[in-house]
This record gives sequence, structure tokens and C-alpha cells, in this order.
Amino acid sequence: MKSQQDLTNFDKEMGAEDRLSAPPDFDGPVKERKVTDPLCLLLLLFSWAAMTYLGVWAFQGGDVYNLVKPKDYLARNCGADTDESGTVLSEKWVLVDQALNGVCRDTCPNSTIFNPVDKSELICKDEETISSMELCNNVTDASLLVLCGACFYQVESTDVYDVCVPNDIDAIEETLSLVESNMNLQTEDRFSGKILGKNAMYIEKFARDVWVSVYMVLGIGIGGATILGLLFLVLLRSPGFVYITVWTSAISIPIILAGIGYGFHELKNYYEENPEEIQHVSNDNVNLAVQISSYVFYALAGFVLLLLIALRKRIALAIGITKAAARSVMSVPLTIFYPIVQVIGFCSFMAPWCAYFLFLSATGTTTSTTVELYGIYPVTYNKYAFSNEASYGFWYLLFCLYWTSQFIVALGQISLSMCYSKWYFTVDKDDGVDITVAKATGITICKHTGTAAFGSLVIAIIQLLRSFVLWTQKKIKQAGADNKCVDVVICCCQCCLFCLERCMKFVSKNAYIQTAIFGHSFCKGAHEAFFLILRNAARMAAVGIVSELSMVFCKFFIIFGCALSAFYGIQEVYGSEVSSVGGLAVAVGFLAWFIGDMFTEVLGIAVSTIFQCFIADEEVRLCCVSHIFLSYLTGTYVLPWNLFRCFLELDPTMCQRNWMIF
Repeated sequence: MKSQQDLTNFDKEMGAEDRLSAPPDFDGPVKERKVTDPLCLLLLLFSWAAMTYLGVWAFQGGDVYNLVKPKDYLARNCGADTDESGTVLSEKWVLVDQALNGVCRDTCPNSTIFNPVDKSELICKDEETISSMELCNNVTDASLLVLCGACFYQVESTDVYDVCVPNDIDAIEETLSLVESNMNLQTEDRFSGKILGKNAMYIEKFARDVWVSVYMVLGIGIGGATILGLLFLVLLRSPGFVYITVWTSAISIPIILAGIGYGFHELKNYYEENPEEIQHVSNDNVNLAVQISSYVFYALAGFVLLLLIALRKRIALAIGITKAAARSVMSVPLTIFYPIVQVIGFCSFMAPWCAYFLFLSATGTTTSTTVELYGIYPVTYNKYAFSNEASYGFWYLLFCLYWTSQFIVALGQISLSMCYSKWYFTVDKDDGVDITVAKATGITICKHTGTAAFGSLVIAIIQLLRSFVLWTQKKIKQAGADNKCVDVVICCCQCCLFCLERCMKFVSKNAYIQTAIFGHSFCKGAHEAFFLILRNAARMAAVGIVSELSMVFCKFFIIFGCALSAFYGIQEVYGSEVSSVGGLAVAVGFLAWFIGDMFTEVLGIAVSTIFQCFIADEEVRLCCVSHIFLSYLTGTYVLPWNLFRCFLELDPTMCQRNWMIF
């Protein structure tokens, strides 16, 4: 390697003075490493200790019956608390009024009565409570008893965790609407104070569906997604698969744009043939707008197509990088299973985290609020509220979840980068790579856990801010203070935070690669990686776009594969036992998205590592391409020939430079 004193004028003109530096005998990831960012590691350990303390506090102060037992209209736990006579209440919760209060019964109703003759055919509160309700006292008409909040219809229900969930919610809505019309009451006043109604029933039915099919939901959502992710990574061993995936994704963009333009063109022709369809506006204005839209999309399609043609060599380079990344994954096959290790680590954290969350949820207290049904009948309903300490505890648990999940991802990125960078710098790859996944993980844990904690902390703070903005938006809407101006401000905040999070994830990933290769701390690694990529921005853009297309394809492959399997599987196995097969399929797809995201990290980190190794090697050695070519000629090549050929096509003068000796 050339020292700064040995740089020629040509080297200085090429910007060699600003390039990366390394020891003269540098041949890959450094062997002598020091512990990086230890303070951040201590801070992470302290956060886990504080989370455990919070969980112990919640366990000591919470009432577990608040979680496992439903409450009646007097906020008593069914099956646990006692009534005035000291008798333990029955276990089943049955709906008793429109405010979603309930009573404790021995069994769930097994029949539906929407035309009750008298009070005996209704589900009612106790006599003492009814007599205390001024507008319900001495009322005998069954319909009035329902409207005033003293009773409710007997509806056939299904037992879900001791909660009797009505089977036919729509019939309840229709019956109430009929009674309201007969009484000259306004339907929109039914739930004064925005009391949860039909939507709550849907949530309860969805929870019941999940409970019925929980094994298939988890099996396909986690197990199926894992299998499909492994299958996709194995398919990357075939170079043809990468080639087809990348070019299919790239070519589909102008085709889609042209298709949209053609759709607008056909819509214009349709409006010209059927002017009565747009009588409410000027025909000429609509036709002109549609025609302009058609031309715009045609122009975009043509521009993208020309861009693909102009960048075909860059795309070929990106494909070469992706193929090299696929080969590195194939050469270190255990990295395929690394996401499983991350899933296990994440589940190990989620077990106590969920316990702490549930215990903290049990610390709430019940408060009563009185509202007026139809603006006439006062009804009291119960709300579950938390103290300020518990509310802050939920936010802290959410922060710990964000930090730890990103920390697990960061550890994986450093470990995988160490494996792939070692593969890159191994000259004779046929003899294998002298580093294992276990060894790389051990080095990462012993030396660079603090760096992983540092990068993940920054991302976790941004994610927490995004959650806080969402919570603020929800509170503003609940208070009725939202308007267009507020919505625009919140939307801008969300967009800025989203972009900031994406940028930090990109910077962090490349900083971890620098840590894996050179053993840098997070700040130094981020600085070196940022300016290294900045000096190679054009190539980075091409590689980033192509790899992103491949990863998007992988995610859709996993999500849609799991969702379709769940839809047909649940329909075949459970059938009428569940109320919404589509909702369960969406839930499975949501689980598969999380698992798929971890698997695409393997491909993404491989592509980023190989690319950064190449451009870093190019700067450190100042003769990388000649080294590749010479290695290729001797049969011990560092990168595939087609990757070198891509660079040679981009710069045909490479082999003519005075510093290239072979």
C-alpha cells in the first residue's frame, strides 16, 4: 500500500489524500480490536434493570383479576368479587345496556329474543340499581327498559374468556334502530359521549377468532414466514434468480406507468363517448385533465425507460454486487439461519416484557362516568384508567422495546458484516472462510456491543418520538380540537421523523460495516462510512435501488405467501368456527411482515457489506481493480469476473493506469 508520502500526482488528483487509510499489511477485517462505546452498553444494561424494577413494582401493586376477569356494571370482577350478601359473583359476563356494561351470569344466552313480552325475557340489572334510575323506575315496557339503560335484549352469544360475545351484532343494530324510530329518537344520539359500540364487538369477535385459530395464526405467521424467508435466501444461490428479479422489478416500473397512462387515455375516450357521466362539471375540463394525466404518465414511463437504458451498466454493476452478495451468503451458509437466532433473542426479551406490560396493565383503577342516551336517559359506564406513574411506565416499556429490538438487529448486522467482509478479503475462497458465524458473533458481543447499543439508541429515540406524535394526534381528535392546520403540522412532523429514521438506519448500518471491518466506534464508523459513500454516491445509488427492489420482492413473497396460505388454511380447517377469515389472514400477514423484515436484512447487509468492502478496498489499496483482475487470472479471484467486467466497462482506462501492474 502507498503511504501519504508516496502518493503520485495522479493519486492526489483522484482524491487519494481524503481516502481511507489502513496498515500496510491490511488484508481484511482487523484482528486486534478494542472495546467500543462501553458507556452505551452500560446505559442499555441500566435500562433493562430499570424495566425489571418497573415490572416488580407493577406485580406488587396490580390486581391480576383486572386482566383475567370481566367487570360488571358496578365494576366488580365476575367470578372473583362478591355481592352484597357475600356470594361470589358468577363467572360469565353478559351485555346489559348500550353503554357496554354487563352483568355476571352463570351461562351465556343460548337464544335470541328481539321481541320480548316482558322484563323476564331481558337481561337486566338488579332491582336496587333499576329503582335508583329515575327514568327507569316503575317502567314495565320492555322496549323502554332497553332504551333507558336498565336492560338489554337476550342475544345468543359465544363464550370467549368468560365474556359472552353476541353472535349477531347487525341484528342488534337493526332492532335498536326500529325501536328508536317508533319512539321518535335520533339514531345518532344513541351513544352519547362516543361510547364504544359495534366496533368493540368486532374487536371482541376478532379476539375470539384469534383464540380459536391461534395455533394456525402463529404457525403460519411465524413458522411459515420463516420457511419462506429461508427459501428465498436459498434461491439467491441461483444467479439467474437475482438477474430475473432485478430486471423484472426495474422493467415493471415503466410498464406500470405506461399502463396507468393508457388507463387515463381509455378513460378520456369513455367520457367522450358517454358525456352524461360527467354532467356535473365541464366536459372539456374533465377530458383535458384526463388527457394531460395520460401524457404525464406516458412521459414518465418514457423517461424511466431511457434512464434504465442509460444506466444499464450501473444496473449491471449493481447486479454483479448482488450476485457477489448472494455468493457470500452461499459461502457462509449459516448466515441464512441468523435471523432465526435474532427471532429467538427477540422472543427471549418479549417474554419478560409482555409480563411486565400485563402486570402494569393490571395497576389501573375503574372510574365511573355518567352520560345520557339519546340526550334523555342517564347511564353510568365504567372506564379503566391509569395513574400518571403507570402511564409513564407504558412509555418507558415502549422505549425499551424499540431500543432492544433495534439492538438485536444491530448485533446481527455487525456479525454478518464481519462474515461477509472476511469472505470478500479471502483470496482463495474455494478453501472456505476462516471465520464462523459463532466466532463473528462472539467478537461482536465481546468488543462491539456498545456500538450496537449506541446506534440502536438513536433510532429508538426517533421511533419513540413518532409514537408520541401519533398519540398526540389521537388525543387532539378525541378532544375535538383537530383542524386542517393541526393535521398538516402533525403530518409534516410524521414525514420528517420517518425520513430521519430511514436516514439513521442507513447511516447506522454502514457504520456497523465500518466497525466490522476496521473496529471503529459508532461515531467514527458513521463518519468514515458517510464520506466513503458520498465519494461513491452514483454507484451507491444504483446498488441501493437494485438491492431495495430485491428486498421488496422478498417481503411481498413472504407476506402474500403467508396471507394466502392462512386464508385457505383457516377456511378449510375452521370454517364456520371463525367469523372473519380475511381478518385473520391480515393478522398473519402482519406477523409475516415482521419476520420477513428480519430475513431481508440478511440480503441487505450482504449487499451493503460487499459494496462497501469494494470501495473501501479501492481506496485503501489504491490498486483494487488490478488486484481483482490479477487474482482472477491466477484463479484465486476476490470478486466474480462479471463484477470486474462491469467496472471495466464503466471505466475502460483502468488497465492503462501507470499504477496497475499485472
